[in-house]
Amino acid sequence: MKLFKALLEDFESVMAFYDDVTERTPDIVRFARWRKGAHPTEEGIRTYINEGSMFLYKDREVIVGAMAVTMYQGEEYHVIKWSKQVADDEVAVIHILAVSPDRQGEGIGSEMIREAIRLAYANGKKAVRLDALASNTPAHEIYKRLGFEFRGQQHLYAENTSWTDFYFFEYKETIIIHLIEKDKWKEALQLVKEVFIEFEAPDYSDEGVADFMHAISDESYLNMHRFYGAYICDKLVGVIATRNEHHHIGLLFVDRNFQRRGIGRLLIQHILKRKDEAPITVNASPYGHEFYNKLGFEDTNEEQITNGVRYYPMSRK
Repeated sequence: MKLFKALLEDFESVMAFYDDVTERTPDIVRFARWRKGAHPTEEGIRTYINEGSMFLYKDREVIVGAMAVTMYQGEEYHVIKWSKQVADDEVAVIHILAVSPDRQGEGIGSEMIREAIRLAYANGKKAVRLDALASNTPAHEIYKRLGFEFRGQQHLYAENTSWTDFYFFEYKETIIIHLIEKDKWKEALQLVKEVFIEFEAPDYSDEGVADFMHAISDESYLNMHRFYGAYICDKLVGVIATRNEHHHIGLLFVDRNFQRRGIGRLLIQHILKRKDEAPITVNASPYGHEFYNKLGFEDTNEEQITNGVRYYPMSRK
């Protein structure tokens, strides 16, 4: 199954899907207050499609799920006490998520929410939020199980409900760090390459850039390392590679959209727990030099240049 962005040509099939959901899903009026023609509306679906926010989950070209994911939040979200204070356009919001009555109970809705979170992060969003009717208790339990926290409620007016209470939820980032097996190194090295080119390559000569690129494609060099990844909702967001029994950091890179969130620090802490009492060393790039200083690493020599690669030899006990 795959997630696809809906196009205008999909409008009729999307409306047919939602009509089927509202007609055949048990208790949908009781919990979600959805009614055919009243919610979701044709106007609302067209708006989501036109702004590129409508997504379809398909199995062999058949729609089994649909949702809207806007890359902004509305004014009704302003009064809630969120864990993060970010701008409206730094938030992704999940709307009108539905699963085909023929496929409910298979975990499709949960996987769609995970896809929405990954989509939000891929677009550089700093928070993922949603709202639901206070009456929609089954949905509340799903959101909580997937890592969303209840953040507040409001009494609001909607065409399909009149005045009623809405609950607001926010995804709480959970960072999981584990070993990256060799058959997954390609994804990790792609992240390393992209971050290096954007943030570190500008400090290197052409020779230095070429030397680094050669190193991360040299199997004998890579095989000296153990790779660990930091994941948020199954998305790889940071990579650390060590050698010499975790006593030297060869690579440490964090996805541009997740920098300054403490992920690099968590990756290093993960390694520190796995090494013995001997010092850990790193050849820090000019870009990463201050970061390592803040984590207790000290220079063991002045800046070096080898094959065009600039670095500061550093160590921490």
